[in-house]
Amino acid sequence: MLAFEYEALDGKGRARSGVITAESERDARERLKANALFATSLSPASQKRGGRKVSLFKRDDVISTKDLALITRQLATMLGAAATVEEALGAIAAQAEKPGPRRVLTRVRSSVMEGLRLSQAMEQEPKSFDPLYRAMVAAGEASGDLARVLSNVAEHREKSQETKNKVQSALIYPIVLAVVAVAVVTALMIFVVPKVVSQFENFGSDLPVLTQIVVGVSDFLVGFGLWLFLGLAAAIFAFISAMRQPAFRMQVHTALLRVPVIGRLIRAVNAARFARALGTLVSGGSPVLEGLMAARETVRNDRMRAALDRAIDQIREGMGTSAALRQAGEFPPMLGYMVAAGEKSGQLAHMLYRVADYLDAEFDGFTKTALSLLEPLIVIMMGGIVGAIVLSIMLPILKLNSLVLG
Repeated sequence: MLAFEYEALDGKGRARSGVITAESERDARERLKANALFATSLSPASQKRGGRKVSLFKRDDVISTKDLALITRQLATMLGAAATVEEALGAIAAQAEKPGPRRVLTRVRSSVMEGLRLSQAMEQEPKSFDPLYRAMVAAGEASGDLARVLSNVAEHREKSQETKNKVQSALIYPIVLAVVAVAVVTALMIFVVPKVVSQFENFGSDLPVLTQIVVGVSDFLVGFGLWLFLGLAAAIFAFISAMRQPAFRMQVHTALLRVPVIGRLIRAVNAARFARALGTLVSGGSPVLEGLMAARETVRNDRMRAALDRAIDQIREGMGTSAALRQAGEFPPMLGYMVAAGEKSGQLAHMLYRVADYLDAEFDGFTKTALSLLEPLIVIMMGGIVGAIVLSIMLPILKLNSLVLG
């Protein structure tokens, strides 16, 4: 099958454009004609149009996570207003500012016009629509209430993006502050301390202990600073490469879960994403077991994912969902209790949303507390180190003055 870009007129004389797959140019025209479209321009998708090369495999033909949340919300709104999937995709593509998402949506719309379901059309764009997203859309199509399910999907994506932004916001300021502190201290030790201390070479007596320590560290950085930097860079590169190996990554993820505060945070973030995704799938009519397998993709920690795999196997063998999650041992106990309550009351999706909100609130409280403690701690440490360097310079001066006055 070949891909062709087309410009056409519909039955009402409105201009349409997009991408269609066909065995030949003649077949493409026949397909357009079958969809009540009269082709005014038809060319292979890899040819240049308007001085710019258009290719189905361009790197920018991907919808980012942030853009996908907005597009999903727009699609849910238009479908809720009784627009067809084809009309909604066309309108969203027309107003898309970025060329990549516009081309992706145009191709999805073309596939829908050819008779594919929306979830099937999205399968042809795996870089833009992940398996979990497609599973949610398929659940909405199966339930016959695609607009409501897409609204839930949009909320799920927005919450996930919000959580991601919170994590980044929580880490950016302390990291920047720490980097600046290290840079300032390193500059003082390499460029300032050696010049100042060289004035005390003919001091006539031993330098104070603090000054000797600072001078020793300064000499080490001057002599081996470049090698230290290269060694650190090599260690970081080796760690990143090792993280691509499943066995090593599993060991790191397991160790992170055992860290008292960090482990609880990782569990809360992963469990919140998992619960919200599973709730969206269940509310869309997806069976619990299929929802568990699809929502598994939201769990980023390998240790927790392995525990979830064991729980899924136990559920296949007949164990209850709540009992299997509690027995997994890697998820917050609240998740198991709320799933049990949902199974008893018949409101599993609602309970999953509630536990996701609770875990998100727990994460928010942790980040606020951590930032309130971490920021002044970094400032105090930086002030202490800079103060020690200044004191190491002042002590010989004060000692010299006492000798002169004495």
